[in-house]
Amino acid sequence: MAELILTAAALAASYVTNKALLRLLREKAVVYGAPLFEELLKTLPAYFLNRPLLHVHFLFGLGEAVYDFLSSRKETGRWAALVSLISHSVFGGLTYLVLKLTATIYPALAGAVLAHCAWNYIIMKK
Repeated sequence: MAELILTAAALAASYVTNKALLRLLREKAVVYGAPLFEELLKTLPAYFLNRPLLHVHFLFGLGEAVYDFLSSRKETGRWAALVSLISHSVFGGLTYLVLKLTATIYPALAGAVLAHCAWNYIIMKK
């Protein structure tokens, strides 16, 4: 239950932050701002509250998938939803792996942010 509350809060905060950043930074918000704030907002609370990182990342991806599905055209919405779920799960896996290798959250967070930025850059260029 704690993971659901934490994830819902991270999703809400990310939504508000991403909307504001989009107005200010346009495309750069998607490539740089969204990854930074999404990874911060889901990873640090989970880590400091001793919640499972993989679970929180998966739930965040699921929440984003629902949003993508409901806010996109039918043809693209289901694919966007699937990609959101998979990509956030991968970012969670990377965070978990780097945390286990380094025993420090900040390199793990940096790895997830960089991977997320790279992914969004690739998606935006298509």
